[in-house]
Amino acid sequence: MKIIPVDCKYVEPGFAASYLLIREGRGLFIECNTNHAIPHLLEAARREGISPDQVDGLIITHVHLDHAGGAGLFLQSFPNAILYAHPRAARHAIDPSRLIASATAVYGETFMKERYGEIRACEEPRVRVLQDGDSVFFQGVELEIKHTRGHANHHLVVFETLTRTLFTGDSCGVSYPEVNARHGVVALASTSPTDFDGEAALEVLDWIERLSPERIAPTHFGFIEKKDHSRVLQMLRDELLFSIELAGRIRVAGLDGPRAAAILTEWTVRYFFERWGIRLDPRDLHLLEIDLEVNAQGLCFAASRVSG
Repeated sequence: MKIIPVDCKYVEPGFAASYLLIREGRGLFIECNTNHAIPHLLEAARREGISPDQVDGLIITHVHLDHAGGAGLFLQSFPNAILYAHPRAARHAIDPSRLIASATAVYGETFMKERYGEIRACEEPRVRVLQDGDSVFFQGVELEIKHTRGHANHHLVVFETLTRTLFTGDSCGVSYPEVNARHGVVALASTSPTDFDGEAALEVLDWIERLSPERIAPTHFGFIEKKDHSRVLQMLRDELLFSIELAGRIRVAGLDGPRAAAILTEWTVRYFFERWGIRLDPRDLHLLEIDLEVNAQGLCFAASRVSG
């Protein structure tokens, strides 16, 4: 099995990946990012000698737009591909109207068009629902499916059994190559709206540790090798425990998003220096800024949901 991370050039290079699996002249993608990424996926397949009609499928870990916003265009571009998704994600892929409306309400029409393009519906006959414990077989290799809550209630991960690579979506946080090149592997938990559940997210990390994959492949971004797994899982556990604590503080004190983001950023900078000897510089903080802001929004939403 050959597995290639494809840079989707989302926001800037090195932020979001789609993974191209190749075996015996056929291809399968995990994640597709936005409509703007589809030309990059077509080009990646072409470089490997895979034509669009030799791509058998696309598995999305969840339906957030930076993972699956381009799914409709993907199916149009790869005519024989089947879309595989969590039951809740599949519904939104087939009828994305509610997804589009909610995202547009937050970001506005101009931003939506610039960042995501026109989100297209997926043809229902080409969508397959993946239950917890299901498997997808790609050229004789089993891809095991596990539903994972914590980041989103419609999230799944994919374990490719031949190379023992685990595609984690956002269940194992984010880890950016540029930051890692300066400091060693750095991982940041993802607590974005609207389904953050800290205890469930911690349970997923325990499951990953028991599974002991050879590689972890988060969508954001690229492979994390086994030698770094212990470090990454500890970072994520510490960050999730602080996030749970911060959500409680938000609930009691009524903190807004910007204030919560400032607290989260301050703690993150101090944590990485005091615990790991990592001094995050302005460039690192620029790369992590979007995640820290979105994480704070997720914690505020979680706090309001409990208090309400």
